[in-house]
Amino acid sequence: MPEVEVQPTVAQVRRLLEEQLPQKLRVLLEQPLTPAAQGWDNALFRLGPAHAVRLPVRRAAVRCLLHEARWTAVAGAPLAALGVAVPRPVFRGRPGAGYPWPWTVVRWVEGEAVATLPVARRDRLAQDLAEALTAVHRPAPEDAPRNPHRGVPLAGRLRTAPVPWPAAEAALGTRQAERLRTVVDDGLRAAPWPRPPVWLHGDPHPWNLVHRDGRLAGLIDFGDVCAGDPASDLACAWLALDADQRAAFRAVVDATGHYDDDVWRRAAAWAALYVTALVAHPGAGPDFGAVVRHAVAQLGPTG
Repeated sequence: MPEVEVQPTVAQVRRLLEEQLPQKLRVLLEQPLTPAAQGWDNALFRLGPAHAVRLPVRRAAVRCLLHEARWTAVAGAPLAALGVAVPRPVFRGRPGAGYPWPWTVVRWVEGEAVATLPVARRDRLAQDLAEALTAVHRPAPEDAPRNPHRGVPLAGRLRTAPVPWPAAEAALGTRQAERLRTVVDDGLRAAPWPRPPVWLHGDPHPWNLVHRDGRLAGLIDFGDVCAGDPASDLACAWLALDADQRAAFRAVVDATGHYDDDVWRRAAAWAALYVTALVAHPGAGPDFGAVVRHAVAQLGPTG
């Protein structure tokens, strides 16, 4: 991943808020502002108990920020009925105070990243996650965005972003890299998605899933939200869950009657592709080491 190009500070973010917040949001200026997280694409600052400020840390991330500001509330609308929150944008700022790009104020999603929750404690999460994703995966309108790296046929994904197999082998070892290659090849042989495109979160890995006491509380980071084949979202079953949890997850998803064995073969292939991308481009965001090790084990012969 590209290096961080801009690192906003608390003082700089405070100035942006003071200079740009409209009157109806000026009450937020009375709230404390503290650094909260640093992802691959954005710096996150907590603004009081109910809001956060998201600012891209590199130019390439600006498109994603504007994209999620446009589509998060639309794609995530069905989640409210399940009690699952999304970081709904409430204000979009412009460059200023020495900061060069657009930025947003969003609703804060209370909880902890599922990546920090021991896998053994994710049993109830499996059903919650299945219900949340199947709620999101409703037919998308014609003007819904597309993404060349999510929700597309696997063959097309590999044409636009070939798998970095040498890097994967160097990071994982020959045996594990070959196992991932086998999973990807099997996904390529699976039948394509036969239905119209559905809404996708785009990136439901364990750092983008929020829990409270082991229950799914939120889906965050809609920078890759798009329409397409749900297999790329269902890959989270290998990234976040063990075999028993994945079986429970699949039972809920399959009960909708919209999925077949081929979607799960493609989903496993997507999980393998995410692993290879993570080990080849570790980036400057959260630590994906545990996620990678877990997914590789789950994609193994007995996973």
